[in-house]
Amino acid sequence: MSLQDYVNRKYDFLALQSSGTQREKSLGLSLFTADTSGKLCVGIQKLAQRWLLEFLTETGSIVGQPERGCGFMTTVRQGKMRTALNANVAFATSSLAVRRQLVNEEYVGMPDDERIAAVELLGIAFLPGYLSIGIKINSRAGDTRAVIIPVETLP
Repeated sequence: MSLQDYVNRKYDFLALQSSGTQREKSLGLSLFTADTSGKLCVGIQKLAQRWLLEFLTETGSIVGQPERGCGFMTTVRQGKMRTALNANVAFATSSLAVRRQLVNEEYVGMPDDERIAAVELLGIAFLPGYLSIGIKINSRAGDTRAVIIPVETLP
C-alpha cells in the first residue's frame, strides 16, 4: 500500500500481525515490533482485523457494551469444542452475530472494502492443544482475505 491509500480514510493500528518464516506463520497481537514503531491498516485488512477481534471477544466481556462479541470463545473456554460438528455450529452462529455487529457499525461514506459482505468457513482442524480455523472474509468491494485462526482448546 502507498500513502495515497490512506488519504481521507479512517485507519486502525495493525494489531494482529503475522510473524515467522514463509512456511510457518503465526498470528500475534502486537502494536509495534523491534523493527517498526507501529503499522496502520485500511481496506480489507482493517475489515479482517475488526472481524477477528469481534469473533475472539466473548459476549458481555466488555464493560458497558454487553452486546459486543460472540459466543465462540465461551464455547471453547467451557470445553464444549470436541468435534467438528461442535466447531461448525459454534462458528456459524458466532459468525452471524459478528456480521450483524459489523453491519450495525457501518456509517455513510464508509468504503466498500471495509464493509462486510460474507465470511466463508474454509476448514476446521483439531490439532493437539488447539483448533485451527480457516476462513475467507469478503468485502462489499469484492476484496477477500484468507485468515487462519489458531484457538487453544482444553485437553
